[in-house]
Amino acid sequence: MTIWVPRIQQNSAVKYTGIVDAIESDIKQRLIKPGDKLPAQRHIAEALNIDLTTVTRAINEAAKRGLVETQPGSGCFVAQTAFQHYNSTSLTAGKPLDLSMNNPPQPSSFKLEQEVALALQVISDSSSSPLEQLNYQETAGHPSDREAGKSWLSSKISDVDTDKLLIANGAHSALFSILSYLKKSGLTKLAAPDFSYPGLRSIADHFDIDVYGIEMDKDGIIPASLERLCQQQQPQALYLIPNIDNPTTTTIPLSRRNEIVAIAVKYDLTLIEDDPYFTFLDTPIRSFYSLLPDNTWHIATLSKCISPALRVAYVVAPSSEQALALAEEIRVSHLMAPPLMVAVVSHWIRSGRIIDITTAVKTENRHRQQLAVNIFNSKNIWLHPAGPHFWLQLPKVHRALDFAEQAERSGVSIVPSTAFVTARCRLQAVRISLGVAADHDELEKALRLLVDLQQANQVRSRSIV
Repeated sequence: MTIWVPRIQQNSAVKYTGIVDAIESDIKQRLIKPGDKLPAQRHIAEALNIDLTTVTRAINEAAKRGLVETQPGSGCFVAQTAFQHYNSTSLTAGKPLDLSMNNPPQPSSFKLEQEVALALQVISDSSSSPLEQLNYQETAGHPSDREAGKSWLSSKISDVDTDKLLIANGAHSALFSILSYLKKSGLTKLAAPDFSYPGLRSIADHFDIDVYGIEMDKDGIIPASLERLCQQQQPQALYLIPNIDNPTTTTIPLSRRNEIVAIAVKYDLTLIEDDPYFTFLDTPIRSFYSLLPDNTWHIATLSKCISPALRVAYVVAPSSEQALALAEEIRVSHLMAPPLMVAVVSHWIRSGRIIDITTAVKTENRHRQQLAVNIFNSKNIWLHPAGPHFWLQLPKVHRALDFAEQAERSGVSIVPSTAFVTARCRLQAVRISLGVAADHDELEKALRLLVDLQQANQVRSRSIV
């Protein structure tokens, strides 16, 4: 183990920052490495002929920068993760590697922007009159587009009644409108998995709806926990992502879906089924809507299986009357889905091109998940082999928020479990999304930085005063 030789960087403004800059420079040049020890503060002060308080200030600043860490009783050492920041910034030209957003990856087999342009050209060439999609549309969506949506949904909801089907400006807007309608119908308490889509909590808070968490395992929410919650808190609705859950990646098996439906019937629960990842399943599982159509709202966005730029989501209501009521909520909140993007999606559905695109995205997801499995080689990973993200449960020495903050300082953006909690939960985990990275090389570099961080004995908390 090397012991750092005290010095002050010559071009620094003041002495204490000169010490910090010297430590940082020596780390960059690999003159010292993680685990190497710094001399005692009084020895640094004597060697540099400066006050001890100046040295203490410098060490505190170096710790804030993530350069050093102090181990009580042992001294001050170069931080285990000190190299990561310089590795990552050199790889990304100073920009963080984004593993935080659940964007679908863009396969090398096609360019989505060209697919959109080609679809618009075909739509334009096939009509002798100006595009209908250049005008305002019905809030629920043009009838021909709803028919296309019916076709797209048919693999999981048979014989969809188009009078119950609406087109919304993305799943988040659809969920906002549904909760707005349900709030006016008396909704005050909502059940959801312990970890759930952060937007749900934001919307519920906006409408002053209380959200109660349900315990989970690798098959999703635990029915016994749901029943206890129904007995104790009497929620009126239940929100679920049944397939490749965000963030935990769980997929609820049919047997458990039947148990949940039985509880919903017993306690008169309205189900809100948010299902953006269905297309990535190898074997389809019956939707909650097909199991309980009279009391389920189904949302199916294309943001996660093609692109969030499309802003197209299909909503199936429990009844045509409720669909009309939801159309009014949509009209007030965002008027209509973007007509040109809806036209593109409808064209892809009718031509069958949507299958080619989503299959390519699914294949790319598989490649990236396999890369992650090879790098992490951990039993603490929850994943679906064709999903866009995985759920990394952290060892006891790590707190999720500190881990995510340290990862950010190292150049990699991820999302801590604290962003997803619906109630207090002691589990420490992070969601790592695989789609934004431009290619496999960039993704591998980011994942290896996270593995190094995970293997560190301790992740420092950021000081808050």
